[in-house]
Amino acid sequence: MSHKTGWVVYRKNDIPRNQKFIDMLEEACSNRDIALKVIPYEEIQFHLSKDQKVFANYECQAPDFVINRSVSPWLNEVTELAGIRCFNSAYVARVANDKRLAHAVFANIGMPMLPSKAVHRESLAKEVSGEANLKPFILKDPIGRGGTGVELIDPVKGIDHIGGALPADLLHQPVGGVKGKDLRIYIINNKIAGAVLRESATDFRANISYGGNSSFYELDNKEKELIKLVTNSIHLDFVGLDFLIDEQGELLFNEMEDAVGCRSLYMNSSINIADLFANYIYNEIAY
Repeated sequence: MSHKTGWVVYRKNDIPRNQKFIDMLEEACSNRDIALKVIPYEEIQFHLSKDQKVFANYECQAPDFVINRSVSPWLNEVTELAGIRCFNSAYVARVANDKRLAHAVFANIGMPMLPSKAVHRESLAKEVSGEANLKPFILKDPIGRGGTGVELIDPVKGIDHIGGALPADLLHQPVGGVKGKDLRIYIINNKIAGAVLRESATDFRANISYGGNSSFYELDNKEKELIKLVTNSIHLDFVGLDFLIDEQGELLFNEMEDAVGCRSLYMNSSINIADLFANYIYNEIAY
């Protein structure tokens, strides 16, 4: 294979906390004669018309591929339209970065999950004020990530107190699953690369960024078969699938992470997730 170039796109404020993964990925790509460059999302200017080069503010030739970890699905879409391979695909990026769409797609393939509905704050406020016996529930920002934009709501207090913490369009779910416990499964090229159990004794969210602990997790055959529901239906380049765990130990789909964080995996195992991903990229762009 001739020398290839690639871009990995992050938002500027996400680069420092992802530096270890970036370093690992750059090294793994370099070992395969792939030059990988970190591009801040905020610096990209993309020509949408066909009569000019794709990237307006970069003198160099367009890259052979783009890894978009900036949580901006539009960039995956226009990159693909320009004929440049993007990881993940535009479809996967769009589904992963909208929890409403992700739940609709995964429900359609038979994935177990909590009862979930897309709501607008206005209609929900009327429902809450008019119903005396509502139980606590969860509201999520459909495009939030990393545990942000998730609120546990007490119906007695209503939803006005959340103010600007959440947008008008929301994902509504009942409280479910074991509190402060979830499972993240890493997928590369539709194959399971590893899994991490995350637990928190202090928060209903199990995210590491909210003080949760993590440990490597061995999937059983039933759990592996559940993942096949996804991989038999959608091609995933590199994602994290997050699941709640119910009181019977069964998995309930929670979300799909497009720009999935990997710190808990290399903290708890010898798996070099960046090398696995780079090897997949190498095989994808070799011809």
